[in-house]
Amino acid sequence: MLIRTGAVCILLSGWWGWAQDLGNLPAFEVASVKPDARAKMGGEGSRREMVRLEPGRLTMLNVTLRRAIQGAYKVNSYQISGPSWTDEERYDITAKATDAVPEEELRLMLQRLLAERFHLQFHRQKKELPAFVLAVAKGGPKFHESKAAGEFSMQPTGKATATFQHATVSQLVDLLSNVLKMPVLDETGLKGQYDVSVDMSSYIPENMDHNNPALDLSGIVIAALQEQLGLKLESRKQLLDMLIIDGADKEPVEN
Repeated sequence: MLIRTGAVCILLSGWWGWAQDLGNLPAFEVASVKPDARAKMGGEGSRREMVRLEPGRLTMLNVTLRRAIQGAYKVNSYQISGPSWTDEERYDITAKATDAVPEEELRLMLQRLLAERFHLQFHRQKKELPAFVLAVAKGGPKFHESKAAGEFSMQPTGKATATFQHATVSQLVDLLSNVLKMPVLDETGLKGQYDVSVDMSSYIPENMDHNNPALDLSGIVIAALQEQLGLKLESRKQLLDMLIIDGADKEPVEN
């Protein structure tokens, strides 16, 4: 399975930290962890990630430690609190299990690998944060299920337009969270894969400063979602599980 965005999921079990007995976790047969040279070179592609989970094999290229933690513990970026470098330094992580194993076992192996190579230490706590909740608007969704199963893909078709194929709502929620820079929780009840197109160009003011890091896109996104997709986005305070990084090494243990 190819994953280009993080899975949006609040962890409901597995409250493991450094105190966890690593001997109880499965281990990869071979694993390589090293800094990614592209990130230091800069330019186009220097921040482009690729994550692939296959039966018995894990490939994570040009990822931050935060992104690796997301994959290991099935949390979103906003649920992780730690040093700024954990979202800046980039690594290549490739690993292979002895046999073909399911995705969930690969995640357990990755947990062990991060503890051994980065000396990752963390604890959990609940924290109330501002969040958005995504629900179906009156009249129902204005998009349809994919006619056949397939892998998620996203194709930009313009500056503010995009087409998504075989997308789950969880994947769309993850993208929304990245755009809005806030937690977005799924309360749509939609469980399938969907083909979705969205065009936000008509909602964007002509004089908008796209380079402003403090730019608030929430009004544009809320209007486009409701009018074009039949989904509503509402703000709410939400108690979320947080993973607080207590310690980690910027330079991983050598292979």
